[in-house]
Amino acid sequence: MIKYVAPALTCLRNEREIDVDSCLKLYDHLIGNGLDGIAVFGTSGEFPNIPLPEKKRLIRAAATVIKGKAEYIVGTGSMDVNETIELSNYSFEEGADTVIIVSPFYYGLSEDSVFEYYARAARGIKGNIYLYNFPDRTSYSISPKTVLKLAQKFPNIIGIKDTVPDMAHTVEIIKTVKPILPEFQIFHAYDNNFAYTALSGGNGCVGILPNIAPRLFADWAKAVRGKDLDTISVIQKKVDKLMDILWFHSPFLATCKAVLVEQGIFSSDLMTFPFLKYPEEKKAALKEFMKEFV
Repeated sequence: MIKYVAPALTCLRNEREIDVDSCLKLYDHLIGNGLDGIAVFGTSGEFPNIPLPEKKRLIRAAATVIKGKAEYIVGTGSMDVNETIELSNYSFEEGADTVIIVSPFYYGLSEDSVFEYYARAARGIKGNIYLYNFPDRTSYSISPKTVLKLAQKFPNIIGIKDTVPDMAHTVEIIKTVKPILPEFQIFHAYDNNFAYTALSGGNGCVGILPNIAPRLFADWAKAVRGKDLDTISVIQKKVDKLMDILWFHSPFLATCKAVLVEQGIFSSDLMTFPFLKYPEEKKAALKEFMKEFV
């Protein structure tokens, strides 16, 4: 199954309090425009900077909008595997379909350490898990061999999001895992690589840009599922242009939040500390840039 999942941004009332109503408005907007899944508290959701009680408050509320309409995914990764297990099981109790778990960050880990982290998580978690490989943030990569070993040993590990700029590592996972476990789901994280992932035998993308142009990406997924090469090509060119928005400002999450405020979906483009908002003086140019994509 080819899927397009949006790792949703998180709207804030202040640096530590979530604007739940705006978040629910975004989820409803994404589902209404045809996205296949919503991931709450992925990287796009600023998960490392949000207090646990606020996370739980949004996880509970999000189920009322997402459950039964799209795949409801929650990011639950933590340096402490016990926290990961606790938040994952809480998410399932509140209605999540799947959790996505980034591997421990900051310290480089051996393959054996990575395996043991996910093994302990899988044993303690009462639901399905996506692995989350993000070497730019963790300082190491989960090897295709380890992905296969985990998927073979733990039936509740059902897929992976691979956050690498090119396709080489993702293709190696596909080549290693799919011949043995064809139902294992493999997603890329960079939106411009969605079609490539599908053509290579993967399952789609979990990328940020559907937050700001959901219909474009839902149409792209529909075209890929329908093998409509002309439409795939037209949208690929649009997405390649839209990717430029990721370099307008750092972090690019602030850029996307500014767009959502302009679209009337978010009440605020506040960021968790120490991130800074998108500069006011650049917002007119951002609005002009987005006209082609919405």
